[in-house]
Amino acid sequence: MGGEVLIVGGGFVGLHSAYRLHELGYRVRVYAGDLSRAASWGNAGIIHQGSITAVPEVMGLLKLIRLTLRRDSYVSIRPSFALREIGPKGWLTRYVSEVRSGRIAVKARVLQRLLLESRSLWLDVIRREGIDAELNESGSIEVFASRENFEHESEFRSRESRELGYRVRVLDGDECREMEPLLSEHVVGGLYYPDDLWINPQRTVYSFADALRRRGVEVIEGFVDSVGIEDGRAYALTRNGRERPEVLLVCAGAWTRKVLRSAGLDVPVVAGRGYLAVTEPSERRLARPVICADQRVIVGQTRAGEFRLSSYFELASPEAPPDNAKFERMRRWALPVLPVLKGLGFRITWVGSRPCTPDGLPVVGKIRGTENLYVAAGHCRLGATLSAATGKIVAEMIEGKEPEVLRDLSPERFA
Repeated sequence: MGGEVLIVGGGFVGLHSAYRLHELGYRVRVYAGDLSRAASWGNAGIIHQGSITAVPEVMGLLKLIRLTLRRDSYVSIRPSFALREIGPKGWLTRYVSEVRSGRIAVKARVLQRLLLESRSLWLDVIRREGIDAELNESGSIEVFASRENFEHESEFRSRESRELGYRVRVLDGDECREMEPLLSEHVVGGLYYPDDLWINPQRTVYSFADALRRRGVEVIEGFVDSVGIEDGRAYALTRNGRERPEVLLVCAGAWTRKVLRSAGLDVPVVAGRGYLAVTEPSERRLARPVICADQRVIVGQTRAGEFRLSSYFELASPEAPPDNAKFERMRRWALPVLPVLKGLGFRITWVGSRPCTPDGLPVVGKIRGTENLYVAAGHCRLGATLSAATGKIVAEMIEGKEPEVLRDLSPERFA
């Protein structure tokens, strides 16, 4: 027990890992970078029970290709990314292979092991540490204006929920409006997830970092320039020079690949960028977050009354400029089911990079050939949802235990 841990990355995965390791007696220092750039700051905020399969995978390969070719689509690929990642060992090539391999159910069972535990762990941390998360425990509702999409998705989710053990209830349009009066007459049906949680990520990430500082964890809003390996041990180059901790854990999100490449390692984590728009406050209230399913726009509402619209899966460099037309397009997509959004100005527009692996599973494990280098990244759309359980697994792993799920998440699968 004990020893010094340096964590690269201050998103929810890094913060939960720091929390669990500190509980075990480790001296933890987190280089959190710029918290407002982390995907955790701008994510949708749902700790979602139905997140265990990716929508593009469920659609199948041909529909996915058609979707990326449509201009008015929530899935897009920047040409520079496609050219870089289309080769024999490229990320896109691996991703296409995974979609075609029919491993959706296998991966869903792996993720469900994490998801079932993560909800209770999140609640424990929020309550024990007094984190200002603006917690909403009223579940979430996924609504459809397309009857075809509703019938397909409700059948799939009903079957999947029975197999994997999460709760979902199928609603008709009137039941949706009874549960959520701000919904329009265009809603033909929906799915209610009673066990979902919602947090305001913007507040939560800062409040969580402050809670860790109160406990004695050093959370530094600074960057690690690179990671190196010397005689089998990893070190980090920081503003303090070369640091040689007993444990070096890389939780750098979409920048994980770049950080590890400086040590001669290649872990295929790329940026699946998401867009966020935050409106000015409204006095009209949502009871719970709404997933506008036909175009995958998620709408939550803060304590102050601001609506947070998030959408898009854009494969691009993390440093690429945003496509500003996409912010207004999210509102246009959501308006048919949530007319309350009409006319509200945007106070914040933001684009962030979700860390995505080609097989849709996180990368959690020790880097082979090193004594002290570990990675926990690649959670893509599930960073908030799975971060609490990931932090617990990281702590167990560093303690020398081997949770069964690590076999499926090992970085060695990409060797």
